[in-house]
Amino acid sequence: MTKPLCVNCKWYRKSWIEHIFFRTNKYDTCASPNTSQNLVTGNEARFCDMLRSKRWEELDFSCGPDGRFYEEKKLCQKKPLGKNNNDY
Repeated sequence: MTKPLCVNCKWYRKSWIEHIFFRTNKYDTCASPNTSQNLVTGNEARFCDMLRSKRWEELDFSCGPDGRFYEEKKLCQKKPLGKNNNDY
């Protein structure tokens, strides 16, 4: 089995400003309720690269290299183009 990637996790949040202007993914955050310090509002998001690092693995809120809080994104099923079956 391959290691889960943050990009494929439903809690992954892309920082588009840094991505566009600075061409980096360093400031992408994790919005998982398990990694947020403020459990009421969930406002304090932590950086993905910090949460997945081996160095912070023993902390309660860290995913670690194995992706402890990883949850697969649900993909949207697009309807095929064409006639609708309910049309007469």
